[in-house]
Amino acid sequence: MSYTPATRSERLQRQIDDAIADGWKIETETPERIVLVKRTVGDLGVHIVLAILTAWWSFGLVNVVYGGYKYLNDSQRRVLRDDRGCPECGVSVPAGANYCANCGTDLAETTPE
Repeated sequence: MSYTPATRSERLQRQIDDAIADGWKIETETPERIVLVKRTVGDLGVHIVLAILTAWWSFGLVNVVYGGYKYLNDSQRRVLRDDRGCPECGVSVPAGANYCANCGTDLAETTPE
């Protein structure tokens, strides 16, 4: 089964849309999960202080290094999962499962194509 965004639940798609509106970006996407990332280049106040203190000898290189460090190391990540639970017992089941391992409910009829 190949994964396409059309196989997402409406709830998961709403979560993704809300996160993107808040500045998050999709980093990786698999059938089991979507990893969102939000990166910054640091606090403006810190950049100003660094520019004032180091501009005379480094020509702002320290500021660029600080921005790169914040961008690469201080990024936030969120993992969203499409929790398709069993309609009978509510236990989370893997995408593409034909039956619930907990109660045995046939999921082939309820799984969207």
